[in-house]
Amino acid sequence: MLECKEKRVAECLVEDLQKFELGESHDELSWIDVSVHACKLLNSKDKVIFLTPWELSDAQTMVDRAKRDGFRIITIPENVKSKTRGLKDIEGNEIRDLEEYTAQWNDSFEFKFIDENSLSKKEKEIFSKKDDILKLIGGKPTKVKEILISETMRLETQGYDEARGVWEEHEKRIIIKRDQFKDLVSFAGTLLHETAHAISGASDITIEFENELTQLLGKLSETSLK
Repeated sequence: MLECKEKRVAECLVEDLQKFELGESHDELSWIDVSVHACKLLNSKDKVIFLTPWELSDAQTMVDRAKRDGFRIITIPENVKSKTRGLKDIEGNEIRDLEEYTAQWNDSFEFKFIDENSLSKKEKEIFSKKDDILKLIGGKPTKVKEILISETMRLETQGYDEARGVWEEHEKRIIIKRDQFKDLVSFAGTLLHETAHAISGASDITIEFENELTQLLGKLSETSLK
């Protein structure tokens, strides 16, 4: 089996592999080497992405995106996933699991910036409040040069969903996803969140960022009470 390089055989092996949860797979598929070979073979022959059952439910956004991009989802058990991670298929390509697909997607990502004049009347009204919102915390930080709007957004640093906004340190700009303009609360929350990143220079789930966000909430409360 390990010498086989035919797509038809790979299809049969992988189809059998996906039955493991039901306890219906053949004994041969309990051999890790055969399972890994089946993945390497099919990866080289077809547009597929290999996901574990947990990833299939936890990363639904990326799963839907992969399907829209024309990928076929192949479910594999955790023990096979651990063996295929970082391997190349029989033609030298990276085996496309969730991490590899996400990395490829991020590499090809481009912002789709929206000019303020293209916003709806409601969106313009919300965007016009940005300076007033920042005044509540002492004004726009000097290091923030631009506040931009994009239809598209990078993935969150912790997870597989699109972020609501992003602070780009090297460009000195805050970029907010257009769907945050549905109401003032969403826009203001995202703007202040990214401002906290800009001031602290820290990423999500760090003490530095949490402390800065707490400071901003304190300033906001003080200004409101006055």
